[in-house]
Amino acid sequence: MAEIYGRTAEKAAIDAVLAGARARESGVVVVRGEEGIGKTALLEYAAARATGMRVLRGAGVEAEAELPLAGLHLVLAPVLHLRGRLPGPQSAALGAAFGLAGAERGDRLLLGLATLSLLAEAAADPLLVLVDDVQWLDRYSAEVLSSVARRLRSEGIALLFAARDDYPMPAQGVPGVRELRLTALDRDSGAALLGDLAGHVKDHLLAEARGNPLALLELSAALTPEQRAGELPGGTLHPHHGPMSGRLESVFARRVGALPERTRLLLLAAAADDSGDLHLLLAAGRRLGAGVADLEPAEHDRVIHVRGDRLSFAHPLFRAAAYRSASLSARMAAHAALSAAFRQGGMADRGAWHRAAAVHGADESVATELEHTAGDARARGGHAAVATALCRAAQLTPDPGQRARRLDAAAQAALDAGMTAFAAHLADRAWPIARDPLVRAGLATVRAAVAQQQDLRARPEELAESAAGLAEQAPETAATMLLFALISAWSGGEPHHTSRLAARAAAVPGSSPMLADVTAAIAHLAGERPARAVPHIRSLVQQLAGTADPAIWQHLTVQWWCLWLADIDTAQQSAAALADRCRAQGGIGMLPRALLHLARTQLLLGRHRDVLSTGEEGLRVARHTGQPHFAGHLTGLLACVAAIEGDQERCTALTEDVLAGGVSERGIEGVYARALLDLGHGRHEAVLRRLTQIPEALTGHHPAIDHSLGTATLVEAAVRQGRPDLATAPLDRLRQWAQATGRPWTLAVAARCQAQLADGEEAERRYEHAVRLHRQDAANLFEAARTHLLYGEFLRRKRQRNRARPLLRAALDTFERLGAVPWIDRVRSELRATGETSRPQEQAPGLLDRLTSQERQVVRLAAAGLSNAGIAARLYLSPRTVSYHLYKAYPKLGVGSRNDLARMDLDRDG
Repeated sequence: MAEIYGRTAEKAAIDAVLAGARARESGVVVVRGEEGIGKTALLEYAAARATGMRVLRGAGVEAEAELPLAGLHLVLAPVLHLRGRLPGPQSAALGAAFGLAGAERGDRLLLGLATLSLLAEAAADPLLVLVDDVQWLDRYSAEVLSSVARRLRSEGIALLFAARDDYPMPAQGVPGVRELRLTALDRDSGAALLGDLAGHVKDHLLAEARGNPLALLELSAALTPEQRAGELPGGTLHPHHGPMSGRLESVFARRVGALPERTRLLLLAAAADDSGDLHLLLAAGRRLGAGVADLEPAEHDRVIHVRGDRLSFAHPLFRAAAYRSASLSARMAAHAALSAAFRQGGMADRGAWHRAAAVHGADESVATELEHTAGDARARGGHAAVATALCRAAQLTPDPGQRARRLDAAAQAALDAGMTAFAAHLADRAWPIARDPLVRAGLATVRAAVAQQQDLRARPEELAESAAGLAEQAPETAATMLLFALISAWSGGEPHHTSRLAARAAAVPGSSPMLADVTAAIAHLAGERPARAVPHIRSLVQQLAGTADPAIWQHLTVQWWCLWLADIDTAQQSAAALADRCRAQGGIGMLPRALLHLARTQLLLGRHRDVLSTGEEGLRVARHTGQPHFAGHLTGLLACVAAIEGDQERCTALTEDVLAGGVSERGIEGVYARALLDLGHGRHEAVLRRLTQIPEALTGHHPAIDHSLGTATLVEAAVRQGRPDLATAPLDRLRQWAQATGRPWTLAVAARCQAQLADGEEAERRYEHAVRLHRQDAANLFEAARTHLLYGEFLRRKRQRNRARPLLRAALDTFERLGAVPWIDRVRSELRATGETSRPQEQAPGLLDRLTSQERQVVRLAAAGLSNAGIAARLYLSPRTVSYHLYKAYPKLGVGSRNDLARMDLDRDG
């Protein structure tokens, strides 16, 4: 049995009627719905679930709809041999009805009773009777089966009917009959049915099929391998592509083909454009020789619906059939007519698309027009539309240089839109023919970004080569590319990339201060001299941050280095602004990386609830857009919160997939999460085993995270296990980086780690220094609490209990705010050891603690005044899902409306 997606309530109803039949309680279920909505699939589900039951099947057949009792015969044929057990008149009635005896056919009431008796005889074991396509049953069979359904009681029979909407069903209106009306699949179920398709391809098919399972399967089956992989834009996924299957042709194309010729011409034009604008359609129809009267046959046959000035197809596959059954010349004529109609109506953009569909071969004038269309779409933030328009424009462009330029612009738009495979495909097509340095730079950036997103082989040298060609013309862009090249080299986890990149960067021409800074920074980092690299990186970040209107990828690159410098407050503000910019400009493809930066800063600031909201949003978008690299990092950050809270089950589940194949760069936070979990539960040997197995090439690239979660954890476990030698080299790297950044919180973590490796007065002096530094910097609350805890433990062991207690209480306050259960237990144990007898007052949970992470996101946006539609657009949810989250959140917060939310201080609470 094929898997059924969604339909939870319907399957439960079927399971219930089957259970009743097994308990000798008969029942009837009527399944209604449009063609392809899944009625037959539910009958098959019932058959598969009918363990220990006898199954009889029948179905209406259109060709036999006028043959009396043809449908009933299909159902009863396997058990007609039992008619000898029935009373004489009933047996005779069955024999006469099916030509098994010479008697005349009896009345329908008697035949109905005979059928019920025969089924009861067949139900020695519980019986399931399935009747599909009831709309095609002959009238006599339908009346007999309806009579049976009305009289079922305790025979142990489950009777299931399926028919299209608006057809008078057997047993309609009978008390106790369960009616299941199938509606469109929800988005998640439809996406699951489509399986492994690129995100933007799924989006297109889900919109096209309107939740109809057959339409989803038919339209997806017609895709080429390139379309399935997302290597072609949404505009190429029009339902006219691909052959018609036998089922599609027999059910839909045959009905379209039976309509008059001029009606079919109008339907072809309607299928070629999805606007549904009746006035424009009729304007195009006049050019095809058809008018409004020609729509009447299609409306009468329920192929289309006309409501006011809107026309829609009754079923998405009627649209597909109307287009696919037409000839190529007819389709081109329809597009030409639509192009003229849209232009006349003042909609040149849509007219350009239809003009492009009406030509074959190169045509620069049409390509130029499409490029203008892309410019309008870009102004509206429609990156997917930009990519699609420019791709088609490139196909029509005769000049190779112009074609490469348009492909580059299309690839960058596709990357912004989250169409990763499409972006890679466009960039690969353009690379061999690109000669202009600006174009090659853009293509190299796209190829490197795709490689990073999908964990493919890094291409830092390609970025450096392209930057060299751009150094004189655009030094700011060249400098950013070199910084991105270094990120790309580190993400690849191959250390030789960095030294090669340093040599390549040193050869980049140009005398700009920015290029001099980036060349020096890369050389120092390749030589493991972070202290000498930091001034250059700080200078670069300041210069690039002041660049007027940088591209999103440039903004992302600057953001990465801002966090590398450990300026957490600035990094947090910049990352939040960057995420907002991605959302506002429709840059869904860049959003996961922006949200990763934001979640990292939130973790370091101790804003764990925000980490959950940000991380889950980023993870959802990363998975939708096919970015496993950022999905891995985001799951690791979510796991870090779970680890700090001591939630072993959630931490393990979040990191299982990303660590399944061993440690990789995208799984580094996952390793830290597991190590933190082990440390919190006192499993110090496990901590050392995890952290010492990380390849050196993967460490130090995200030092704010690496040292806070990794090095600090390793040092504590190494000291506890009596293996301080394992901590020496990592601590030296932490110390160098901390001194280079000069941030109080980094220096505090380094001082604390040094204290753990020291003894006596030196240890106490370093602990004191660490505590003072934490007071100067509110960043990294968790690390500050760990410092207070470790110093308190140190003093308690020296029997200085009075000095230890304030430190331990400060640690407890922070750990309770963070919900860090294992650490809370550890502090309380230490406080008891100091003679603390009063139980510390536990902090009451804030209101937002009662909400799930997604409820918190929705509530905050609703409080800020966004509508359900606005929240849905921002969080990539449906308005219905937003409404559901608000419905669940209101009683938890004790409010009843948006106005109440607006009066709450949600930021203070969270």
